[in-house]
Amino acid sequence: MMAIVKGLKNINSALDKPSDSEGSKARWVKLADGESVKIRFLQELDPDSPNYLEKNGLGFIAAEHTNPKNYKSKALCTSDDQGRCWACEQHRKDYKAGWKARSRLYINVLVDDGKEEPYVAILSQGTSGKSITPTLIEYAGEMGSVSNLTWRLKRSGTGTSTEYVGISLGQDKEAFDLSKYELFQLEKVAVKEIPYEEQEKFYMVGESEEQSSDSSSSNVEW
Repeated sequence: MMAIVKGLKNINSALDKPSDSEGSKARWVKLADGESVKIRFLQELDPDSPNYLEKNGLGFIAAEHTNPKNYKSKALCTSDDQGRCWACEQHRKDYKAGWKARSRLYINVLVDDGKEEPYVAILSQGTSGKSITPTLIEYAGEMGSVSNLTWRLKRSGTGTSTEYVGISLGQDKEAFDLSKYELFQLEKVAVKEIPYEEQEKFYMVGESEEQSSDSSSSNVEW
């Protein structure tokens, strides 16, 4: 599958298709068990949305591989873009080894945690039912937009039992200007594309390191 997928039609198609296969400092949405925040999506999932802004671009689904022994080593699947992918090769050698590509949503949001001034951060979510991704995609398809209202994002559980729930809180009474915020360039700071010749070294360096607990680096399928 393509490493980065944009547009609702392509996103739904990519999620239905089985997988065979550090630049600027970014700020990530991180929640503890039981914690919730209000968020405003600053990007749409589809360019046909009536609220799509070319300046802001799109959130996207990325197909990524992670070294199963070191969750810090994560990069885009390059089987389509480069014609070869070292991690896909490892997956074909042993389908149970944990090298399978996994889909993940990346999108810029405005976070209101009630503690500091609202800030821009990257929301990273898996695509399983434990994430808000299915709800978000369905809402975008039915309503045409995800950026025209406020959402509440809540986390429950830890580790493999982690679940995220997104609830729409309705549209604001006053107009909301999406264009005034400076967004993170997702393709530069949220994901990594490694040349095939460098992939084995990238994935295997530091394999013995302790697994990261950073939600942005997690391989858990929520």
